[in-house]
Amino acid sequence: MNSTGRHLEGEFYQYMHGLREVDGGANRLACKFYVPYYAQCKQVLDVGCGEGQFIEELTAQGIRASGVDADPVMVQECHKKGLSVAEANLFDYLPQHLGEFDGVFCSNLIEHLAMPDVLRFLELARAALQPGGLLLIATPNAESLVVHLYEFWRDATHVRLYNRPLLEFLLSRTGLHSIQSDENPVTTWTPPAELQRIPSVLEHLSPEPDLPPEKGEAQASPDSSTRSSWRRAISSLRRRMGRFLARTILFDEFDPISARVANLEGNRAAWRTAAQQVGSALYNSQSRFLVAPREIFALGVNPASEHEDRR
Repeated sequence: MNSTGRHLEGEFYQYMHGLREVDGGANRLACKFYVPYYAQCKQVLDVGCGEGQFIEELTAQGIRASGVDADPVMVQECHKKGLSVAEANLFDYLPQHLGEFDGVFCSNLIEHLAMPDVLRFLELARAALQPGGLLLIATPNAESLVVHLYEFWRDATHVRLYNRPLLEFLLSRTGLHSIQSDENPVTTWTPPAELQRIPSVLEHLSPEPDLPPEKGEAQASPDSSTRSSWRRAISSLRRRMGRFLARTILFDEFDPISARVANLEGNRAAWRTAAQQVGSALYNSQSRFLVAPREIFALGVNPASEHEDRR
């Protein structure tokens, strides 16, 4: 990585601090969530340690911890706090510390790396672990709407997102076992008030086309023309909203429903059933995107023996 790349992230976060766009308290709480996983460890390495918040949390619990980061701005901040942090590229640092740690932690780093580099990093991280040592990787959640639309793209050094099944696969491929993954509940996003109303709107979405009255239904009286106009306008708005959300948010979930709706031949009861299914699918999908925590993690254990490694 050239000099510009090494400094870029630190300069970016300094800029964001100046705009008060970085919540140090929230970041510390997110780090603190992972401390119990290392309760039995005696020497932990934080790879890409940033400003050293996780190291501070471990130290407060009596767990020895050190870090490594390639960004000199971040390392300088750590040194001001008296933390043991090396300024180095992880690909140079890890091969020099084989089998030294019973815990390796890495938060918000792999999204800065392409897949080949992630695979290489995981192999080196495992090599730095003692038998039975723990590796935990945390990264932005690909299922979170705010991550997708804003947080991931604001950092110029981000490369790609990694979801939970992919993290589990990569840890397994590296040779770790007892693999788990989950979301960090501390990182749940609270949407603005306007967005918080979307799930309830979608839950009651029930567009109805302007169909001729079915047999047995009374014809609309002349004085109901105003109400009919309003109903048509509202139905049109609901249909447009449904189509927009389906095209931009839903994919496979919407296909069978849209095909069914396309085949409706003026059957009012069938239309209502299909509309309820559309509304339910939209509600479930959109609600999930809105409330999904912004961070996920996966962990694995280094085999304690060759037998476990082969298994």
